[in-house]
Amino acid sequence: MNKLFWAFQILVSLAFALFGLQKVFMEIPDLIAQGMLWIEDFPEWQVRTIGALEFLGVVGLNLPLLWKALPRLLVPISAGALALTMVGAIATHVLRADPILSVIITSILFAMCVALAVKRFREVNEAGATGEVGEVAEAA
Repeated sequence: MNKLFWAFQILVSLAFALFGLQKVFMEIPDLIAQGMLWIEDFPEWQVRTIGALEFLGVVGLNLPLLWKALPRLLVPISAGALALTMVGAIATHVLRADPILSVIITSILFAMCVALAVKRFREVNEAGATGEVGEVAEAA
């Protein structure tokens, strides 16, 4: 089961890093041409902010695993925050009547983020209860 959650974390990280950095650095017409049709309804600053927040979520998912001094609680908080961004994305796609594939992909990312948040929070909670806070990454 742990391998499944590591796969989730890797896939979520790759997806949000890619989509987030695209929203930050690519030109708006290019994003729309790639199929991000929802961008037509949002000002540029908001699209850039969403992208930056998505990328910060990726940093929060992975940095505590690389830098042991950071609290492990950052991982489930970041996963939960990314799940919240997906709630907004799902609502946007549904209200705009975007292609169903957009809703499906966004819903899958949402489910993966929620599963990660729950699993990683339980790991942090269990490690804190047993006094093994520094060993959460090894246990996962």
